[in-house]
Amino acid sequence: MNRYHKDVFTKPDHWQTLEALTDHLNGLAWAYSRHCLDSIKTRAIDLEALLIFIKGLKLNISQIFEYYLDDKDRPEKICYRISYISGLDIILVIAEDKEIITIYLNSQKDKHETLRKEQYING
Repeated sequence: MNRYHKDVFTKPDHWQTLEALTDHLNGLAWAYSRHCLDSIKTRAIDLEALLIFIKGLKLNISQIFEYYLDDKDRPEKICYRISYISGLDIILVIAEDKEIITIYLNSQKDKHETLRKEQYING
């Protein structure tokens, strides 16, 4: 699996694929992995409020900051950063079938200064 980050390196044709996948995901029902639900509980996120928020959520390609492609450049996981509540974003790591693999909160002030660029494909 190849890992890409928008602040390190991406290919224009990847964005075409990700846009088509994002449009497709918006037509599917949400699914939640066990890891996702456990993560919500252990991070003390209000489960009911978060699930209501997600139910009404429409994904947008501009929210993608990281993605994983297989060896044939097919998306396997996409990471979306979405404004949630005052001062907080939610990070959704979603599989190609719209299952949320994991979820966490992140401060909107976090500019990811600790980004380890060597972990990503850099062109």
